Amino acid sequence: MDARVSLDGGGASPLRPRRYDLVLREGLPRGLVWRYRDEGITLTPLSLEWTARGQSRSMPYSAITSIRLQLGHVPRSGNFGSCIVTFRDGLVLTIASVNRNGFPDLERAAGYSEFVEDLHARLGVEDRRRIAFLAGNSEDRHAFGWFAVILGGAFFVLLPLALLVVTGEAKALFITLAGAAFIYPVWRTHRRNEPRHYDPARLDEEVFPHV
Repeated sequence: MDARVSLDGGGASPLRPRRYDLVLREGLPRGLVWRYRDEGITLTPLSLEWTARGQSRSMPYSAITSIRLQLGHVPRSGNFGSCIVTFRDGLVLTIASVNRNGFPDLERAAGYSEFVEDLHARLGVEDRRRIAFLAGNSEDRHAFGWFAVILGGAFFVLLPLALLVVTGEAKALFITLAGAAFIYPVWRTHRRNEPRHYDPARLDEEVFPHV
């Protein structure tokens, strides 16, 4: 299976402006977000337009320096996607497929995927040569993530498994299985966020929430 979406290259897209009802925030995605206050981003033939903190913005595609696609996971809620766009002046815009409370939203997942594909389709040849197209975590964040996954596996799976071997109690087996069910999607999401570059003409679906 070729887990990629093909997009035509070429010059600037003649597509009409289209608005996507996705939450967004300015700045890098650090820590938990208890509530997203801003929603709605429009792609025009030449720029991205949105409103954040009551201020309307319009940034041309020619000002984009990098686009990073990431996959996130919330236990018991599922996966969500984040598209992090960095502009030449240092402004960072994060668009995500979550609801205003920060939980994965299946109804927004399809719209998010369409937004990502539409954004790349509107980039011209020069844009594609200039922009750094990144998928997954940064190197440092990914290394720390592996440490957290291994630590969590030891605490939630290996420790209860050791208790199961020693005691033979059914309760220890239940804890082991519950721990494995908790750790597996976290491990899988982290694996899909391995740092890499991607081809803007063939988007890597590993970082799309619906896959």
